[in-house]
Amino acid sequence: MKNSIKISCLMAVISLQLFTSCSDNVDSNEPLPYPPIGGYETSDDIAKSNLIVKLGFEDNINDAFNGATGGVATNVTYVEGVKGKAYNGTSTSFVGYSASSAKLIGLKSITSSMWIKTSPGSGAQCLFMLPKTSDFFGNIFVLIDGSSNGNMNLKVHIQKTGADWSGQWMEHVGNNALPNMYGEWKQLVWTYDATTSKYKMYVDGEKLNLSDGFTNRYASDPSNGGLPLGGLVNSDASKFVIGGFQQHLGAPWGTPEPWMIPYTGLMDEFRIYDIALSDVEVRFLYKLEKSKR
Repeated sequence: MKNSIKISCLMAVISLQLFTSCSDNVDSNEPLPYPPIGGYETSDDIAKSNLIVKLGFEDNINDAFNGATGGVATNVTYVEGVKGKAYNGTSTSFVGYSASSAKLIGLKSITSSMWIKTSPGSGAQCLFMLPKTSDFFGNIFVLIDGSSNGNMNLKVHIQKTGADWSGQWMEHVGNNALPNMYGEWKQLVWTYDATTSKYKMYVDGEKLNLSDGFTNRYASDPSNGGLPLGGLVNSDASKFVIGGFQQHLGAPWGTPEPWMIPYTGLMDEFRIYDIALSDVEVRFLYKLEKSKR
């Protein structure tokens, strides 16, 4: 009987030691041995040399790659996001950066990636903008333009100064509006490839089925011999905005018109690459960020 008690006590001590050891390992700063996804350890490993803007919104508006610098946040707070903290917008919130890097201004191809969590609203809410001092509209921007039948109307604008069709609008409205975008975190990625002159849109890592007329971009009317759009050309580029229009920055753009509303939802893991990520890379980016890597 005594031997049984001794053995039981010994086993309890060993179990406690093992539990403590495991707990110490979990609580340490050592990385957990997660298996790679698609050969990538973290989301930053995807096209690492082409990542030129990254905003994690970890209680700050700092760009890890200095693509946008000199940021000033107006009425921005932070809440729990997809990975750590996230940007929390209101009808008066936005971030203005005083300078954009040469890489950001000189984009020929682009991938824009972000997570958003929002609800239907009125007016046009700008997610981000690379401003243009000589035009009412900016060079590159994305805005949510209300909703229809519960689907999100999203508009993307890119620029090729000098082309007949210099300002290119990709409007996800009507049959191309985005379904199931409200009330939960959704990863939104779009790309434009200067080599193929093609535009693509992805939601939660999945490429949307868009018509050739929507995807293929031209510098002028293709029915009259117009050529593919080719590389983007931004002009008179100045500053950078998250969650607002260039008009929210004041001079030289004046004041915002009533329909120009800052983004009122949540945003996390904002990225810009100077290439068009492949379908596979976008899928892995989604999986890695969703697993908080």
